[in-house]
Amino acid sequence: MEIDFYNWFLVFVRMGAFFLALPFFSAVNFPATMRVALAALAALLLAPQLPPFAISHLDLLTLFGLVAREIAIGLLFGFFARMVFFATDIAGVIIANEIGLSMGSIMDPTSRQPEQVPGLILFFLATITMLSLDLHHGLLLGFAKSFDVLPLGDGHLSSALFETMVARTSQIFVIALQISAPVMAVSFCITVFFAVLSRAVPQMNVFSESFGIKIAAGLVVFGFTLQIAAQYIVNHLQRLPDDLIGLGQMLHGG
Repeated sequence: MEIDFYNWFLVFVRMGAFFLALPFFSAVNFPATMRVALAALAALLLAPQLPPFAISHLDLLTLFGLVAREIAIGLLFGFFARMVFFATDIAGVIIANEIGLSMGSIMDPTSRQPEQVPGLILFFLATITMLSLDLHHGLLLGFAKSFDVLPLGDGHLSSALFETMVARTSQIFVIALQISAPVMAVSFCITVFFAVLSRAVPQMNVFSESFGIKIAAGLVVFGFTLQIAAQYIVNHLQRLPDDLIGLGQMLHGG
Protein backbone atom coordinates (compact mmCIF):
# COMPACT_ATOMS: atom_id res chain seq x y z
CA MET A 1 0.00 0.00 0.00
CA GLU A 2 1.62 3.24 -1.20
CA ILE A 3 1.21 6.19 1.14
CA ASP A 4 1.77 9.81 0.20
CA PHE A 5 3.42 11.57 3.14
CA TYR A 6 1.74 14.92 2.47
CA ASN A 7 -1.69 13.30 2.31
CA TRP A 8 -0.99 11.45 5.53
CA PHE A 9 0.19 14.60 7.28
CA LEU A 10 -2.86 16.67 6.29
CA VAL A 11 -5.25 13.90 7.31
CA PHE A 12 -3.32 13.50 10.56
CA VAL A 13 -3.65 17.22 11.31
CA ARG A 14 -7.42 17.23 10.71
CA MET A 15 -7.93 14.00 12.63
CA GLY A 16 -5.77 15.15 15.55
CA ALA A 17 -7.74 18.39 15.87
CA PHE A 18 -10.97 16.38 15.73
CA PHE A 19 -9.82 14.09 18.55
CA LEU A 20 -8.70 17.12 20.55
CA ALA A 21 -12.28 18.44 20.63
CA LEU A 22 -14.07 15.15 21.35
CA PRO A 23 -15.21 14.76 24.99
CA PHE A 24 -13.48 11.55 26.08
CA PHE A 25 -10.36 11.90 23.90
CA SER A 26 -9.75 15.44 25.17
CA ALA A 27 -9.91 14.49 28.86
CA VAL A 28 -6.88 15.50 30.91
CA ASN A 29 -6.43 11.92 32.11
CA PHE A 30 -6.41 10.58 28.54
CA PRO A 31 -2.75 10.18 27.47
CA ALA A 32 -1.73 12.70 24.81
CA THR A 33 0.57 10.13 23.22
CA MET A 34 -2.39 7.77 22.83
CA ARG A 35 -4.43 10.52 21.17
CA VAL A 36 -1.59 11.28 18.76
CA ALA A 37 -1.10 7.57 18.03
CA LEU A 38 -4.81 7.10 17.27
CA ALA A 39 -4.81 10.10 14.95
CA ALA A 40 -1.69 8.80 13.19
CA LEU A 41 -3.21 5.33 12.79
CA ALA A 42 -6.48 6.71 11.45
CA ALA A 43 -4.57 8.91 9.01
CA LEU A 44 -2.54 5.88 7.93
CA LEU A 45 -5.77 4.08 7.02
CA LEU A 46 -7.49 7.02 5.32
CA ALA A 47 -4.65 8.69 3.42
CA PRO A 48 -4.17 5.96 0.74
CA GLN A 49 -7.86 6.25 -0.22
CA LEU A 50 -7.60 9.98 -1.02
CA PRO A 51 -6.26 11.55 -4.21
CA PRO A 52 -2.73 12.94 -3.88
CA PHE A 53 -2.54 16.57 -2.89
CA ALA A 54 0.09 18.64 -4.71
CA ILE A 55 1.98 20.45 -1.99
CA SER A 56 5.50 20.77 -3.38
CA HIS A 57 4.74 24.00 -5.29
CA LEU A 58 3.38 25.82 -2.22
CA ASP A 59 5.45 28.40 -0.39
CA LEU A 60 5.96 28.33 3.36
CA LEU A 61 3.24 30.88 4.20
CA THR A 62 0.65 29.06 2.08
CA LEU A 63 1.66 25.78 3.68
CA PHE A 64 1.10 27.19 7.17
CA GLY A 65 -2.28 28.51 6.06
CA LEU A 66 -3.20 25.08 4.70
CA VAL A 67 -2.28 23.36 7.98
CA ALA A 68 -4.19 26.01 9.97
CA ARG A 69 -7.25 25.41 7.76
CA GLU A 70 -7.15 21.67 8.38
CA ILE A 71 -6.82 22.27 12.13
CA ALA A 72 -9.80 24.64 12.06
CA ILE A 73 -11.90 22.10 10.12
CA GLY A 74 -11.07 19.35 12.60
CA LEU A 75 -11.90 21.57 15.57
CA LEU A 76 -15.18 22.62 13.94
CA PHE A 77 -16.16 18.98 13.38
CA GLY A 78 -15.21 18.19 16.98
CA PHE A 79 -17.26 21.10 18.32
CA PHE A 80 -20.21 19.93 16.22
CA ALA A 81 -19.89 16.42 17.66
CA ARG A 82 -19.57 17.71 21.22
CA MET A 83 -22.74 19.82 21.28
CA VAL A 84 -24.83 17.19 23.07
CA PHE A 85 -22.22 17.06 25.85
CA PHE A 86 -22.49 20.84 26.23
CA ALA A 87 -26.24 20.31 26.58
CA THR A 88 -25.73 17.80 29.41
CA ASP A 89 -23.52 20.31 31.25
CA ILE A 90 -26.16 23.04 30.96
CA ALA A 91 -28.92 20.63 31.99
CA GLY A 92 -26.87 19.61 35.03
CA VAL A 93 -26.48 23.23 36.10
CA ILE A 94 -30.23 23.85 35.70
CA ILE A 95 -31.14 20.72 37.67
CA ALA A 96 -28.67 21.51 40.43
CA ASN A 97 -30.05 25.03 40.79
CA GLU A 98 -33.64 23.80 40.83
CA ILE A 99 -33.21 21.17 43.55
CA GLY A 100 -30.71 23.08 45.67
CA LEU A 101 -27.48 21.23 44.88
CA SER A 102 -25.66 24.11 43.23
CA MET A 103 -23.22 24.37 46.16
CA GLY A 104 -22.46 20.64 46.19
CA SER A 105 -19.97 20.47 43.33
CA ILE A 106 -17.43 17.67 43.00
CA MET A 107 -14.23 17.28 41.00
CA ASP A 108 -14.72 16.15 37.42
CA PRO A 109 -12.02 13.52 36.70
CA THR A 110 -12.04 14.29 32.97
CA SER A 111 -11.34 18.03 33.29
CA ARG A 112 -10.21 18.31 36.94
CA GLN A 113 -12.61 21.20 37.38
CA PRO A 114 -15.49 21.49 39.87
CA GLU A 115 -18.69 20.20 38.32
CA GLN A 116 -22.32 19.94 39.44
CA VAL A 117 -23.29 16.41 40.43
CA PRO A 118 -26.28 16.13 38.02
CA GLY A 119 -24.15 17.47 35.17
CA LEU A 120 -21.44 14.90 35.84
CA ILE A 121 -24.05 12.12 35.92
CA LEU A 122 -25.49 13.26 32.59
CA PHE A 123 -22.02 13.58 31.05
CA PHE A 124 -21.12 10.01 31.95
CA LEU A 125 -24.57 8.89 30.80
CA ALA A 126 -23.93 10.44 27.37
CA THR A 127 -20.44 8.92 27.18
CA ILE A 128 -21.55 5.43 28.22
CA THR A 129 -24.53 5.60 25.86
CA MET A 130 -22.28 6.54 22.95
CA LEU A 131 -19.76 3.79 23.64
CA SER A 132 -22.20 1.02 24.57
CA LEU A 133 -24.37 1.53 21.47
CA ASP A 134 -21.29 1.83 19.19
CA LEU A 135 -22.38 5.30 18.13
CA HIS A 136 -18.76 6.42 18.20
CA HIS A 137 -18.14 4.10 15.23
CA GLY A 138 -20.76 5.98 13.24
CA LEU A 139 -19.21 9.26 14.31
CA LEU A 140 -15.77 8.20 13.06
CA LEU A 141 -17.30 6.82 9.86
CA GLY A 142 -19.07 10.12 9.22
CA PHE A 143 -15.80 11.96 9.76
CA ALA A 144 -14.02 9.63 7.33
CA LYS A 145 -16.72 10.16 4.67
CA SER A 146 -16.39 13.92 5.09
CA PHE A 147 -13.15 13.71 3.10
CA ASP A 148 -15.24 12.74 0.05
CA VAL A 149 -17.28 15.95 0.20
CA LEU A 150 -14.51 18.16 1.63
CA PRO A 151 -11.16 17.23 0.06
CA LEU A 152 -7.83 18.15 1.58
CA GLY A 153 -6.96 21.82 1.20
CA ASP A 154 -10.59 22.79 0.60
CA GLY A 155 -13.00 24.61 2.89
CA HIS A 156 -14.56 28.05 2.77
CA LEU A 157 -16.81 30.03 5.07
CA SER A 158 -20.34 30.83 3.95
CA SER A 159 -23.53 32.37 5.25
CA ALA A 160 -25.24 28.96 5.21
CA LEU A 161 -22.51 27.61 7.48
CA PHE A 162 -22.98 30.41 10.00
CA GLU A 163 -26.75 29.96 9.96
CA THR A 164 -26.37 26.22 10.55
CA MET A 165 -23.93 26.72 13.42
CA VAL A 166 -26.23 29.27 15.09
CA ALA A 167 -29.23 26.95 14.67
CA ARG A 168 -27.36 23.93 16.03
CA THR A 169 -25.92 25.94 18.91
CA SER A 170 -29.42 27.02 19.88
CA GLN A 171 -30.39 23.34 19.98
CA ILE A 172 -27.94 22.90 22.86
CA PHE A 173 -30.27 24.90 25.09
CA VAL A 174 -33.35 23.12 23.70
CA ILE A 175 -31.88 19.70 24.57
CA ALA A 176 -30.80 20.98 27.99
CA LEU A 177 -34.34 22.21 28.71
CA GLN A 178 -35.85 18.93 27.49
CA ILE A 179 -33.62 16.96 29.85
CA SER A 180 -34.17 19.24 32.85
CA ALA A 181 -37.88 19.97 32.22
CA PRO A 182 -39.28 17.24 34.56
CA VAL A 183 -37.16 18.44 37.48
CA MET A 184 -38.06 22.05 36.74
CA ALA A 185 -41.76 21.15 36.74
CA VAL A 186 -41.52 19.33 40.08
CA SER A 187 -39.52 22.19 41.60
CA PHE A 188 -42.13 24.68 40.41
CA CYS A 189 -45.00 22.63 41.85
CA ILE A 190 -43.25 22.31 45.21
CA THR A 191 -42.53 26.05 45.27
CA VAL A 192 -46.19 26.85 44.55
CA PHE A 193 -47.34 24.36 47.20
CA PHE A 194 -45.16 25.88 49.91
CA ALA A 195 -46.12 29.40 48.83
CA VAL A 196 -49.78 28.52 49.40
CA LEU A 197 -48.89 26.72 52.63
CA SER A 198 -47.07 29.79 53.93
CA ARG A 199 -50.26 31.82 53.48
CA ALA A 200 -52.36 29.15 55.20
CA VAL A 201 -49.94 28.49 58.09
CA PRO A 202 -47.92 31.66 58.68
CA GLN A 203 -46.28 30.17 61.80
CA MET A 204 -44.47 27.50 59.76
CA ASN A 205 -40.99 28.21 58.43
CA VAL A 206 -41.76 26.90 54.96
CA PHE A 207 -38.51 28.29 53.54
CA SER A 208 -36.34 25.87 55.50
CA GLU A 209 -38.83 23.01 55.28
CA SER A 210 -38.96 23.15 51.49
CA PHE A 211 -35.24 22.41 51.01
CA GLY A 212 -35.34 18.76 52.03
CA ILE A 213 -38.55 18.01 50.15
CA LYS A 214 -37.33 19.75 47.01
CA ILE A 215 -34.03 17.84 47.05
CA ALA A 216 -35.68 14.48 47.68
CA ALA A 217 -38.40 14.96 45.07
CA GLY A 218 -35.93 16.36 42.54
CA LEU A 219 -33.54 13.43 42.92
CA VAL A 220 -36.37 10.90 42.57
CA VAL A 221 -37.69 12.56 39.42
CA PHE A 222 -34.16 12.95 38.06
CA GLY A 223 -33.50 9.25 38.57
CA PHE A 224 -36.74 8.17 36.91
CA THR A 225 -36.19 10.45 33.89
CA LEU A 226 -32.62 9.38 33.11
CA GLN A 227 -33.96 6.98 30.49
CA ILE A 228 -35.74 9.86 28.77
CA ALA A 229 -32.56 11.92 28.90
CA ALA A 230 -30.64 9.03 27.35
CA GLN A 231 -33.17 8.90 24.51
CA TYR A 232 -32.67 12.59 23.76
CA ILE A 233 -28.92 12.00 23.73
CA VAL A 234 -29.23 8.96 21.43
CA ASN A 235 -31.46 10.86 19.00
CA HIS A 236 -28.82 13.57 18.69
CA LEU A 237 -25.87 11.19 18.43
CA GLN A 238 -27.52 9.10 15.71
CA ARG A 239 -27.74 12.17 13.47
CA LEU A 240 -24.08 13.09 13.89
CA PRO A 241 -22.61 11.11 10.93
CA ASP A 242 -25.01 12.74 8.47
CA ASP A 243 -24.52 16.11 10.17
CA LEU A 244 -20.75 15.91 9.74
CA ILE A 245 -21.14 15.08 6.04
CA GLY A 246 -23.59 17.97 5.64
CA LEU A 247 -21.16 20.28 7.43
CA GLY A 248 -18.41 19.20 5.03
CA GLN A 249 -20.68 19.92 2.07
CA MET A 250 -21.38 23.43 3.37
CA LEU A 251 -17.66 24.06 3.84
CA HIS A 252 -16.98 22.79 0.33
CA GLY A 253 -19.77 24.83 -1.22
CA GLY A 254 -18.78 28.04 0.54
